[in-house]
Amino acid sequence: MKGLGRNEPCWCESGMKYKKCHLDRDRQAKENPWDAVEANKKAFQQKKCWAKDVGLGACEGSIIKAHTVSRGPNLSKIAKNGNVIRYGANVADLIKTSGKITASEIGIRNASVFNGFCATHDRNLFSCIENEPFVGRPDQCLTVAYRTLSREIYGKDASSHLKETLRGADKGLNELAQIRLQSQLMEIDKGVEAAKRELRKTHDTLTQAMVQGHHDVLSSLVLEFDGTLPMMFAGAWSPFTDFFGNELQVPYVDSFLEQVFFSSFAGNGNSFICISWIDIVDAPGRTIADQISGLPQKKQGSACLQFVVKHVENVFFDPNWFEAQSTAQRKHLDSLAASGIDEMGSPPIAPINLNLDFNLPEGASSVFIGSPSSS
Repeated sequence: MKGLGRNEPCWCESGMKYKKCHLDRDRQAKENPWDAVEANKKAFQQKKCWAKDVGLGACEGSIIKAHTVSRGPNLSKIAKNGNVIRYGANVADLIKTSGKITASEIGIRNASVFNGFCATHDRNLFSCIENEPFVGRPDQCLTVAYRTLSREIYGKDASSHLKETLRGADKGLNELAQIRLQSQLMEIDKGVEAAKRELRKTHDTLTQAMVQGHHDVLSSLVLEFDGTLPMMFAGAWSPFTDFFGNELQVPYVDSFLEQVFFSSFAGNGNSFICISWIDIVDAPGRTIADQISGLPQKKQGSACLQFVVKHVENVFFDPNWFEAQSTAQRKHLDSLAASGIDEMGSPPIAPINLNLDFNLPEGASSVFIGSPSSS
């Protein structure tokens, strides 16, 4: 920074002059961290229907709070007094706990919601998973993947504000700390923008499949369990590693990563977990599905539980089940959840322990749908 003129562009790439930005930043008063919380809340309150003008019919009605994990069919089955448990990883939670991820209760009316669809599209597009029992039909697998991915892009769009919101968080810090923070923000921003490009590409593919009724664009593994699973989830991510931690795909500047989709459903005395991926050669999702289906049925529930806690924020637990877990079990779940929170986008590295018994229903069947090697 030495030798940088007062009227020259600031080194942090804010677009402002140095004198209006980082000059004497170390002597400036620190910003209130709760300002970032308020900015985060506003970003996640933006309303937009992801099905508008894409060939899925006209929007009607206001934008509503859409549930990525269905409230009536799923969350209500594991709730205690209308509440479920989830790991808090938003800005407000992390500030309250000094960066430590913790588990707390949330009402099922507010769990897994986003302002992503108008009332008409929410009702019409998702009827097959909201009003019909999940049985693993291709249209149900596509529909839940489409809704889940819409939520993921919504979250990435909301996160785009972080670089500018936190740009002043280095006030009162020395020059080295300022450089570190600004470098981190630049890397986070690059990661968010790259993820948005990848997710939008896949979302376009799923949208066209929804429009044309091409349910075979996805392949899926549907696992059935005897009994109600104590966790409900819906998530999509670009896996860098497989179930055992082996490399699957590597991000490059001009490359697009493939996603895998995980969702769970509660039935009448049984439960399902659906793992889906776009049906291409050597799809990372297929590798993961093969690995999980190859496990003993009594370990498949534990495998999915640990895998989604490690990679997905949108996971909710039965409070009675969660509170009954031993210290070792809770500690392991905590470590998996914490491993997935990395602003720099590094893949989670916490190991999965299939020797831990989480008292889950045993697998009853597994069926591949829409894959050339279906069984």
